[in-house]
Amino acid sequence: MATNVATRKTAKKTNVKKAAAKPATKTAAKTSAASRSKATSKAIEPVKSKGKAKATKAKPAANKVRTETVKSWYDYPQLYELGFLKETPKESKFCEAVFKKYVPFPVKRVLELGCGSGRLVCDMATRGFAMTGLDLNPTALEYCKKKLKKLGVKGEAVVGDMTKFEFDEPFDAAINSINTFRHLESEEAALAHLDCVAEHLKPGGVFILSLHLLPVDGDLWGTERWAAKEDDLSVYYALTVVETSMKTRLEKLRISMLVKNNKESFRLSDHITLRIYTAPQLKSLIAKSKKLKLIAVHDFWYDIESTQKLNGEAVDSILILQRV
Repeated sequence: MATNVATRKTAKKTNVKKAAAKPATKTAAKTSAASRSKATSKAIEPVKSKGKAKATKAKPAANKVRTETVKSWYDYPQLYELGFLKETPKESKFCEAVFKKYVPFPVKRVLELGCGSGRLVCDMATRGFAMTGLDLNPTALEYCKKKLKKLGVKGEAVVGDMTKFEFDEPFDAAINSINTFRHLESEEAALAHLDCVAEHLKPGGVFILSLHLLPVDGDLWGTERWAAKEDDLSVYYALTVVETSMKTRLEKLRISMLVKNNKESFRLSDHITLRIYTAPQLKSLIAKSKKLKLIAVHDFWYDIESTQKLNGEAVDSILILQRV
């Protein structure tokens, strides 16, 4: 599933996701997560005093913000997706442009790995693509199915592991959106993913892989904040690096969502682990995949005419890998 990464402190211009998350994340459920929990705020009882002290009226209690550590923030697809919805049309249009520019045949069948709530699956299905989304989270996929039905478009949402999956027919293109790839914590898992994607692409088809890289002068620590609103629902996101190791190449991040609607306010907190990549490390990994060739690199401005180099200055990178 897609997810933003905490901001890297670097002199290079970066396109940090704003009020749209992602999010997601790895995205805006019509069954509000807020409705899953009841408000816990209670009026403050007046303090009883001894003797003949003058009685006073109790002041109304301010709304308390409940904080809950959840099993997975991906179990709240509406809240996850809301943070990324603003960027979704830009991503979809960019994918269409990639297909036209780099694929030597018309692209019809597209696979998204780690699709989560299916924000791209649904949006691209409305653009006429035969979309298939794969993810490990059944709650998010069920939301995706309901959204496809509501939109009146066809698409598949399949439970599966993105390092090992099987489909009967090959795809014209595949997508792995913002940092979903980095959920694969080992070199073996990452390579298995690339190989499995390659096996399911037609020769000449492309794999669009987008992720944040650690630049030469980057800072591993930081917090990224953004917000999103839909009708009476507002969500304030904070993604903070809480633990990191260059030896294991893993970083642990805390995602916090402050949710507000007309009835209550509450905060959900979760932790995710992402693999760290520098440009040389990513290039080395891709070189081990014999059936995928790097043909172009873009950034999160989603400008098909603008390319960049995969070097030490690269940060927000969208790799275009072609099946050879």
